[in-house]
Amino acid sequence: MELTVVIPLLNEAEILASNLERFAAHCDRIVGAGKWKYVIVDNGSTDETPAILERVLPAWPGSRRIVVPEPDYGKALRAGLDAVDTPWAKTIDIEQWDIPFLAWAWRNRDDHDLFIGAKRADPTINRQSTQRMFLSWGLNALINLFFQYSGSDTHGPKLLRMSALRPILSQCTLSRGQFDAEFVIRGFRQGLRILEAPIAYQELRPPRAKMFFKIWTNVREFTRLFLLLRRIGYSGPVRLRRVCREDLTSGQAAERSDQGETRVLS
Repeated sequence: MELTVVIPLLNEAEILASNLERFAAHCDRIVGAGKWKYVIVDNGSTDETPAILERVLPAWPGSRRIVVPEPDYGKALRAGLDAVDTPWAKTIDIEQWDIPFLAWAWRNRDDHDLFIGAKRADPTINRQSTQRMFLSWGLNALINLFFQYSGSDTHGPKLLRMSALRPILSQCTLSRGQFDAEFVIRGFRQGLRILEAPIAYQELRPPRAKMFFKIWTNVREFTRLFLLLRRIGYSGPVRLRRVCREDLTSGQAAERSDQGETRVLS
């Protein structure tokens, strides 16, 4: 197997089975049937999510469910990445995904160590609400200012070369919303070959957490991130590149079928 798809989730019984099947069809086409598997991290679900996973995961050989008993996105993502035993890992949100990003990153995987799907990279395909757009802008502005990170997003879906990321992941200590920001910034400073690409994003349901709570959580975790990384320098020049949406969606006719689906919600 070449790829593990890591999905942290919480109480997704309504869309879980159908969305796993739909994303699996894309992975079979892009990566190859039998060459990938799921690692689903159940992040404290209290609905029918565990029972659904027990029923559907055997359809994809090698796939497994991991349980993190209390809701904590960072711990769930870490647990999923720690369980990866394939050369590559893909992180997605069960709610929606961007197939052109996956297909383009997979075709070009030999050229980079970390692919980041950035919602903020192209405002013409970003359909966030004003509330979420403000929170995303504020967090990334702080990251740009205090860590000199020159990318536009650290929290989007990713394709990771595990041989390059595993040593960096082992250094990370944060959880919750800043775990992936920590390993992206560490990788950025250690000279990983990072590629940022714009992804289409459509807000499909209201935020689960209140805005005030999200702001407070982000401020608290950002402060921890700053204290943790303030003495960590650069090992050399940074290697961050960007492409535009047209790079992902144009090309030979054989590749154009990858453009078909950018979001899914049952």
